[in-house]
Amino acid sequence: MDPKIVRSLILFFTLFLMPAHSISSELIATKSDVVRLHLSLTDADWNGKTIPKGQQCREYDGNGASPRITVQNIPFQANMLILEFSDATYKPCDNGGHGVISYKIAQGSVEITVPSIPGQTFDLPNGFTLIKQHCGVNLMMQPGAYIGPCPGIGNLYYVRVKALYESSDTSEPELLGEGRVDIGTYQY
Repeated sequence: MDPKIVRSLILFFTLFLMPAHSISSELIATKSDVVRLHLSLTDADWNGKTIPKGQQCREYDGNGASPRITVQNIPFQANMLILEFSDATYKPCDNGGHGVISYKIAQGSVEITVPSIPGQTFDLPNGFTLIKQHCGVNLMMQPGAYIGPCPGIGNLYYVRVKALYESSDTSEPELLGEGRVDIGTYQY
């Protein structure tokens, strides 16, 4: 029998004849399938609407640490998260402009809370690795991996999280899931 027909029959059986509760999205995922991660801010001061006072960048008298972020619905195979911090209203600092950082996770984790990252330093907590430093260095601000929200009353800040599988060989990591959460607007 033609191998394409056999694969089609197996897929049909898996999707339509087995009870829905026994089908895992990871088992039927293809490379083009990306799971939606569920993200939420864990710290009470971070409500997703207004940046908490004191969490702005150092140049504006803040501490600038990131919020802790709970990530749910992580695909079973994922062993790394990528956090891309951004300013949606200032294009030079959008798309990861406030820092891009990886965070190693145990394979099989389906929910974790990502710890806070200190602002404007390269001294990151265990498990984190710098991918791209923040855009503020181009604006003569203190360098570092992450920069907290800075001036621009009404600017919207967000973080995009991607779940990846990174193998031990030199191949590109595989994107398995992603999500976005607003961390708030600047009001000071």
